[in-house]
Amino acid sequence: MASEPKKYELAYLLSPAVPEEEVLTWAGKFAKLIEDVGGMVRHQETPQKRKLAFLVKKERNGYFGWTTFTAAPEAIGALEKTLKAVENLLRHIIVAEKEIIQPVRTFMPRPIITPRTRPPVVPVERPEEKLDLEELDKKLEEILGK
Repeated sequence: MASEPKKYELAYLLSPAVPEEEVLTWAGKFAKLIEDVGGMVRHQETPQKRKLAFLVKKERNGYFGWTTFTAAPEAIGALEKTLKAVENLLRHIIVAEKEIIQPVRTFMPRPIITPRTRPPVVPVERPEEKLDLEELDKKLEEILGK
């Protein structure tokens, strides 16, 4: 009994010894391997030459490519087995795509904030003091001690 097909992604790293003209041919070979195990290719990215962050099988560069496909979970073991036998393949990984269901966000309108109005500042009126110059002179003389 075959189970429900799932979505997978195959990421691979080809040897830099592969001529650049043949890189696309290798991508086609990987698609054929997927179809041979009963899978269906959804998207295929052309391998690009990349400088690697660390040595992989004594290589500093490699062609990185990836393919998304749909296949039955039982077919992945057979695909892994055939990929391990490929000579120019430095490294590969097959991962199952996980569908993330994001909750729907409801719209909560913000309350309308109106600026506060301050009451106008009214200056307090003081009664004007009249200065008597003679009286001021007397107080100054007292303070200064004359």
